[in-house]
Amino acid sequence: MFDATALQAIAAELNETILHGRVQDVVQLDALSFGFEIYAQHARRYLYVTAHPDDARIHLVARSAKLRGSGQAPSPLLLSLRKHAENAFVDSITQLPNERVLKIQLDHSAEGVATLVVETIGKYSNIILIDAEGIVIDAVKRVDSNMNRARVILPRKKYVPPPPQSKLNPATLTASKLDRVLDENPDAPLWQTLVKNIAGVSPLLAREVAHRISLSSPEFPSEKIFNYLNDLSRAPWRPTVAYEENDPAAFAPYALTHFTNTRPFDSISQAIEAFFGATPYESYAAVKEPLRVQIAEGRDKLARKRDALAQEQSRANDIERLQISGEMILAYAYQIKPRQENLRAETEIGELEIKLDPSLSAVENSQKYFRDYHRAKDSAARVPALLAAANAELEYAEQMLNDLEEAENRAEIDAVIQAASTAGLIKN
Repeated sequence: MFDATALQAIAAELNETILHGRVQDVVQLDALSFGFEIYAQHARRYLYVTAHPDDARIHLVARSAKLRGSGQAPSPLLLSLRKHAENAFVDSITQLPNERVLKIQLDHSAEGVATLVVETIGKYSNIILIDAEGIVIDAVKRVDSNMNRARVILPRKKYVPPPPQSKLNPATLTASKLDRVLDENPDAPLWQTLVKNIAGVSPLLAREVAHRISLSSPEFPSEKIFNYLNDLSRAPWRPTVAYEENDPAAFAPYALTHFTNTRPFDSISQAIEAFFGATPYESYAAVKEPLRVQIAEGRDKLARKRDALAQEQSRANDIERLQISGEMILAYAYQIKPRQENLRAETEIGELEIKLDPSLSAVENSQKYFRDYHRAKDSAARVPALLAAANAELEYAEQMLNDLEEAENRAEIDAVIQAASTAGLIKN
């Protein structure tokens, strides 16, 4: 639920409340969480930031009691924050477009400019402090090349943001582009199509759009979908917490009409605090982890199947060479000596070096090539369709893992279980 839209609302709220404020104190609450006391607009504000994989987030909290330090020895990042953030002024607060990444630029009279980067991206969540040149000062999670070759996060290394999503950009999305997306996915549920194809659209936002569309039309007119996506992803915000059997089930910066029991809040931070204040950190981790393992095993099995088919297709592309090799062995059979290992022959496709099995006669070698030729010919007819299906199944398994990571309530987890079971990725 702490998706790109929620972070967009948080960025707007922080710009209204703590921009140009002065950081008076920084405390570490636990191994992955920090609290900031910021004096802005003649009032003390308390900012909570955590990189916990199951509930990474950033928001204001109402009471400073929640931001008392852990009492443990200060971590390297805390020491860096005390040096670069305490007594610094908040210069700017920006969100990486369509991503769950927030940047807070700080200006310190002695240390200069630094930026706090908060990445709320599931198990890859991180809190990173970088200098004015974009060099990492430190991070709550240091990531070396053995952990991630593509994206190292270590002190004195250049900060590289998360790779952009290969999806449609909402800023340039049009109703006609949306039409094409819907036409390409005629059998998929609307919400899945939106999540799969549009950057920054989470399952929660997509389900809300799909629900509103279903109330107004049995079909999916792209113009209405486009309008709903725009309306729900910008101010005026309507922060809401949804409840299931009196327990918080979801929060969003917009009204959650696909839930029956909801409560509005004055700010997105209040909604988030209400949600997590009654939900333990590990609320659904115990349910999600074994499910993730099962789906990952199913995905790996599909990947092996896909690789085997790809290898078979590469052999199928060698049909002509196999046929000519068999024919040339027969043509030069009288020249082939016992235990000969190869044969050079001029053919219509140029000079060909043909490997021979020294344990077989010339005729037996020829028959072996003809058998391989017929198998390759058969593969050429059937493998492309099988490979396309395997790629689609593998992509679906990856989508299931992504949906599970972003699932924030029991209903969303159950939806993943149902979909993964139907696809044969897990056993009930």
